[in-house]
Amino acid sequence: MSRHTIRFAAAGLLALGSLAGFAGAAQAEPIDYVRVELLELTCHQQSEGDHDEAYIKITDANGNQVKVWPGSGKYQTMGTNYLRSLGDANGNAALVLGKQQARTLTLWDFDSTSSDDKLGSTLVTGSEAGGEVQYRSLEGSGGVYTIAYRVIDI
Repeated sequence: MSRHTIRFAAAGLLALGSLAGFAGAAQAEPIDYVRVELLELTCHQQSEGDHDEAYIKITDANGNQVKVWPGSGKYQTMGTNYLRSLGDANGNAALVLGKQQARTLTLWDFDSTSSDDKLGSTLVTGSEAGGEVQYRSLEGSGGVYTIAYRVIDI
C-alpha cells in the first residue's frame, strides 16, 4: 500500500468515528414527565365590587396560554372568602411537563366590556415533584388569592 492509500484509509476511519459519535450525541435522554394537579383556589379579596369572574390559564410547551380552569364555562364566580375546587382542570394535557421544565399559571378576571384583568401568576416547575402541596399567593388588580397545587411524577 502507498502512503496516500494509508492516509486515505486513516482519514476514512476518523470520519466514521466522528459520525458514530455524532449519531450517539443525537440520541436524547428520555424526559421524565410530571403532572401539575390543581387543588383549590381561595379568594382573600376580590378585585371588583361584588365578585370576580375567575379563570386560570397555563403556558403550554409552545409558550401559548391555555385555559385549564374551570373545565367547563368561561369562569367561576369568586368573592372574598370563597374557596373553589380546581379538580375539573386536572384532565388537561397542558398540565403535563418535563421535570426540567417550568410553566406559568395565571389567574384572570373575565371582563365582557374590556380586556380581562390579570389577578396574578406563579411559576410552576417540574422539579417541584414529590406530591407536597404548594401554596402560592396571587395578587393583581386589587385581588388577593391563594392557589394550592402539587406536582406529581407520572
